[in-house]
Amino acid sequence: MAKLDKFLFNRVLKQFLECKDLDGNKGLGLTEKIRNLTKDNLDKVLETINRVNEPHKEVLKDICGEIAEASALFRCLRDTDVSATEIIDILGSQKHSLKPEDIINHSLKLDTEFAIQLLKLVENTKLPIDLSKLSLQTDKIDNPEFKTILLRYFSTVKQPKIAIILIRFLTDSNKVVVLEALQALDRLSVSFDVSIILPFMEFMSGAEQKLIFSIIDKQADANLVPHLSPYLTGKSSDRNDLFARIIARVTDKENFEKLLTLLKIGDELTQQHTIACLQKFSTDNLSEVARELSDHKQKFIRNYAQQLVINLLSNKDIEKISEFAMSDNWQARDRAVQTLAKSSNRASISILKNVVEKWPDTSVLVLRAIKQLGFSKGLEIAFDCLKSQEANVQRTALETIDTLTSEKHANNIRDTILWNIPGLTQELQGYARQLIEQITRDYKLSVLEIDNKSTADSGFVDIPEMQNVNRQAKKSALDNLKPGSVWMNRYHIKKEIGRGAMGRVMLVEDKMVDESLALKFMLPELTIDKESTERFKREVKYARKVGHRNVIRVHDLLLQDSICAISMEYFKSRGLKEILDERIYFDTRDGLQILYQIARGMAAAHEEAVIHRDLKPSNILIDDSGHVKIADFGIASASFSADSALTQTGSIIGSPGYLAPERALGKDADERSDIYSLGIIAYYMFTGQLPYRGKPLEVLAKHRDGKAAPINEVRKSVPFEIALLVSKMTAVDPAVRTSSMVAVHNEIEGIMDANPEA
Repeated sequence: MAKLDKFLFNRVLKQFLECKDLDGNKGLGLTEKIRNLTKDNLDKVLETINRVNEPHKEVLKDICGEIAEASALFRCLRDTDVSATEIIDILGSQKHSLKPEDIINHSLKLDTEFAIQLLKLVENTKLPIDLSKLSLQTDKIDNPEFKTILLRYFSTVKQPKIAIILIRFLTDSNKVVVLEALQALDRLSVSFDVSIILPFMEFMSGAEQKLIFSIIDKQADANLVPHLSPYLTGKSSDRNDLFARIIARVTDKENFEKLLTLLKIGDELTQQHTIACLQKFSTDNLSEVARELSDHKQKFIRNYAQQLVINLLSNKDIEKISEFAMSDNWQARDRAVQTLAKSSNRASISILKNVVEKWPDTSVLVLRAIKQLGFSKGLEIAFDCLKSQEANVQRTALETIDTLTSEKHANNIRDTILWNIPGLTQELQGYARQLIEQITRDYKLSVLEIDNKSTADSGFVDIPEMQNVNRQAKKSALDNLKPGSVWMNRYHIKKEIGRGAMGRVMLVEDKMVDESLALKFMLPELTIDKESTERFKREVKYARKVGHRNVIRVHDLLLQDSICAISMEYFKSRGLKEILDERIYFDTRDGLQILYQIARGMAAAHEEAVIHRDLKPSNILIDDSGHVKIADFGIASASFSADSALTQTGSIIGSPGYLAPERALGKDADERSDIYSLGIIAYYMFTGQLPYRGKPLEVLAKHRDGKAAPINEVRKSVPFEIALLVSKMTAVDPAVRTSSMVAVHNEIEGIMDANPEA
């Protein structure tokens, strides 16, 4: 019977192919017979389609499209006697009824050319895909075009599980495919657990990173919050800020509690950085969540929640801030003091006075807050703190008094400082005398005759209209380290080669390796202060990351008894500040060569994600041959880490004359902050003067205004190219500033090449 049917079909097919008029009665009759026989003879019809011409080909294809089942057509795709192109064309006529998973699964079994043809049918299918029936091994797909078509279709699927499939493509070796996968994820109109893409961020940059951030931001919900814990202290400040904003926007009490619980497992530095990052972004949602957790039974969660509440309080909430300022929780108390410092409210002074009276160990923090507030009413607290037995409190009190001094109080302030000199260490006595001289000079007061010897040695000082006061002057532990002495049974001290606010620098001979080194000693009275000690540790930690011929090589941190020191290479040189004091300004060529070397050294530091934060002439060392080295990374920070309160947002640390505008506003520093400082150094080098002068707070305000006279107006002989370079480096807006130290040294090199005789 089968043979008879086959014979009948072949005879009808022969008659059909010989018919010249398919639109006539005979042709229509033969066409109908073929239609009735095609289902059982599909293979033969498909073979025939491959070898006949129009119009018979088109009629046969139409019949197959009407009669043949998709499953049968898919099976025939791998038949070498049948044209895959023709079958795909026939399937195209059925596209609205084809199952997407069938199209994809069968396309994966074809050669690339036909696979792509078949896969394109999925773009117009109307049926939903059954992902459970999809047989997809992404590592077995080689063709990028095939992957692109597939990804674009997947982006239209409205099922959460599709995200898991799309994410498999993020490990593709072809960056175009990875970008397409990210775009597909970004286009998804369904929500999915976006935490599964977080690990892929570490391997992305540029457009890829921008897209993955967009996806996370779009898909974020409260459940994502705990998963962000490991990613809030990364190298990218943009990423850290994005995640902090997301947490502030979407978190709820349950998930924020989970986040804080995870933080508890980490180290203190990570905890502080994470909280500092969150504190930058105030939302009603985060404030409410933090308030709900501020009385949590777990101390860790309670403390950090309270810190956030304080930060999110408005400066007008003085009464509420006052409650936290008097809290037994020292972290909440410190945060409250820092909040008061930014409040611009005179009522803050009386609150700060209560704080320091109840907790004397907060003196330094309170003094810094008073200094930032800038109200002369704070002088009373500063004078009280000047009587402290702690040298670091005395030092900070003097710095605060310096800032708050005005013409109205200048005479009384000077007398009070003079009266307190005998109780200070020798280093602070020198600082106090300098401050007296400065006040006398700035406010044109009558000159006082101070007997330095009697003040320092006997403890007596004569002040008009005041009785003699006998107080024993304190001797620093560093006073025992004199030329000829040996420290730690290893370092033979040869001479003192430098002295600053943090300590002294000694030239020593390392007896163990017979090598000259420089030891930077921290003042012993400062080692009791956590921030100052942290500063020394940071200098070692970050400076050791940078290995470059234009950066002083730091070796180790040394501790013995109450003395702390950093060992570093000895570079026989002078500071740029000292050289400028002698020669006033530099000629074009000499100045450019120095700037070029500084930029090269800083580019190496930035390559290691280390920001100097305090570039100034005294930190630039130059030897007799003109070789330059950068020193003192003491307040440097890694751009992806906030290791202590020294780098905390809102704190202004650095030298005012060279401080970038964003730093003057208390914002984070990045590479562009160092570029600004180097631009100010360049201004000084070529003109002999700083662009902004005055008292510290006045200078900070001028940096923010950015109205310095152009460098070539101050000194007419400065070439236009240098003026343009300095102008770009010192732009107030970091976004329009020269973007990298590499760009700086390349531009300097270009100027020198274009002006070889300069």
